[in-house]
Amino acid sequence: MSTLYENYTTGDDSNRAAGGAQWQAQTFTPGSGHTITYVKLKIYRAGSPGTLTVSIKAVDGSGHPTGADLASGTIDGNSLTTVSPGLWYQITFGAGAALSASTKYAIVIRATTGSLPTNGVIWRRDIAAGAAYPGGNHEISTDSGASWTASTDDMMFEDWGK
Repeated sequence: MSTLYENYTTGDDSNRAAGGAQWQAQTFTPGSGHTITYVKLKIYRAGSPGTLTVSIKAVDGSGHPTGADLASGTIDGNSLTTVSPGLWYQITFGAGAALSASTKYAIVIRATTGSLPTNGVIWRRDIAAGAAYPGGNHEISTDSGASWTASTDDMMFEDWGK
């Protein structure tokens, strides 16, 4: 049986797209150590984005995603709803990854065969400045994850594990 650990599910009032070289991420800080086995994200699609890859990454000293995937999973982006504000979709990580308490990580999404603005995966977010999730923030990459820029909003996510 899975347990819900970290999440942000309120203030859903805008979105950000992932497609091609544009990736999106949400950092989060587990309150307790656990093995993350899946995430749920509130998403929808524009056009035909292809495969959506979702992964967990460590973060660097500046809080940006870095390094190899600690765990990853995929979902057929072309099968997502096209209706805004989207639906909650589960992306499973197989064996998962062990996360330590009080250590920041990132949920990273990418649809590398998509092309914005017509073919992408749209992730719902809260655009309030300094949105309410205290353990992390939204991150944006326009160069396939080579560099990241922090944003003050928060994406809709749930961290599930055991």
